[in-house]
Order: sequence, then C-alpha cells, then structure tokens
Amino acid sequence: MEHNEVIRREFSKQATGFGDKGLSLSRQDILDWIVDTLPLHENYRVLDVAAGTGHLSRAIAPHVTDVVAIDITPGMLEEARKEAARCNLDNISIEEGKAEYLPYEDDFFDLVVSRLAIHHFEKPSVQLSEMVRVCKPLQSVGVIDLLSPDERVADIYNHLERLRDPSHTVALSKKQMNRIMGEVGLAVDTIETRDIKVDFLRWVQMAGTEPDTVELIQTELMQDVTKKKKTGMRPFIEKGTLKFYQVWSIAIGTKTDTR
Repeated sequence: MEHNEVIRREFSKQATGFGDKGLSLSRQDILDWIVDTLPLHENYRVLDVAAGTGHLSRAIAPHVTDVVAIDITPGMLEEARKEAARCNLDNISIEEGKAEYLPYEDDFFDLVVSRLAIHHFEKPSVQLSEMVRVCKPLQSVGVIDLLSPDERVADIYNHLERLRDPSHTVALSKKQMNRIMGEVGLAVDTIETRDIKVDFLRWVQMAGTEPDTVELIQTELMQDVTKKKKTGMRPFIEKGTLKFYQVWSIAIGTKTDTR
C-alpha cells in the first residue's frame, strides 16, 4: 500500500477524536506556545501543510491576514471546516492536496508551517523542499514536530510509535532536524523544545490501535518503568495511570534562496 494511503487510512480513523479535550493535540497552552514562538504578522498569508483538523490554522488565523490549510485526508478536512465555522473564522481556506506536490506558485506565502506531520513522511526532505519553494525569500518556515530521543534508543522509540500508528515513519533527532532544514535551503533560527506529558491509554485509543498491540506496547513501557529496558519514552506511573513524555520542537528557519 502506498504510504499516503496508509496516512489516509489511519487519520480517517482519528479525525473525529482530534479535538477531544485533554489531548496534547488540542491543549491550548501548547498552541499558545507555538503561536508565541512563530514569527506571525497581521499582513501575512500563511500555509499550514498537512494541517489535519486545523488546530494550528485556527490558532494562527486571528494573528494574520489569511491561512490556507492543506491535507490529504478528506475526513480531517471535513472536521477542519466544521471547527473553522464553529469558531467563526472566515480567513481560513481548507484545501485537499499532497505535501510533496503543493499546488501553489513559488515564493507565494509569507510563512509556511507544519505541525506533527514530518514524522509521517517517508522522505521529509521532499515535503520540506516544497514548503521552502512556496515560501517567499527571506521569510520563514516553521516545523513543529516530535523529536526522537538519544540515538541509542531511537530505533525502539520509533518502532513503538509505528506499532501504535503505522503511518509513523521516523521522528527526527534535533541534530537531524537541524541538518535537513539546512539541506533544503533554510538557515535555522531556532529549535525550541518542550516535554509533553501523554496519557498512554488515550494515546493508543485515539489511533485505534488493536488490543494485542496495545498490550505489547504497554509491556515494553512497563519494562522501562521498572528499569529493565529503555524505550526513549520515559514512561512513569502517575496516580495508577501509565504515562510517558514526548519531546515536541518548534524549528524555525529562514529561506536563504533569494534568486
């Protein structure tokens, strides 16, 4: 199966639950952190790549002229339209399209962003190159994504992520993120990170992970809790509930190609 079809399948299952309260995806404090960090301006036209149900688009919209939200999963886009209407945001355009073939002219947007999408791309340099292409020279591209842990446990970390959601490819390390942004023509301005606490059961339930696989992942994490194995997820028990940490990053780079 083509990887884009895997993405559509997995996120079609997840679309209606993306806005559930308590999920890290929809936490207002995290969205505020992102908005405060991104270089927004009231005159900007912004592109949100692989926008999903539009969490980031809606957070950005009050601060800019308009936002174009693009994604390949119709179910996600349907939820995005509903939420934009519910929030009375009339400066968001929601479009279906592939991140590797963005249907826009070169040097078109003042800011291009993507949230929690890079780790679903087979070759993220392809999509990042497209994001750079449609960004105006000397303007910014912002990538919000998971970062993988220490290289010694990155393989097991990404393996567990793929068990939970087969559309996951690889979460980059901070070093890899810095390198790949440079390779696609971005001068990296900042890479900020933040630990995000995740509830294990809500995490697997949102992805619709099969019960046998949930049990397998939980067993791996519990071995980490008891110090028998390292997974890179830093799991722990809080009030009888299994939780773990993700590292989210906001990487911002300036397009250096002025042609």
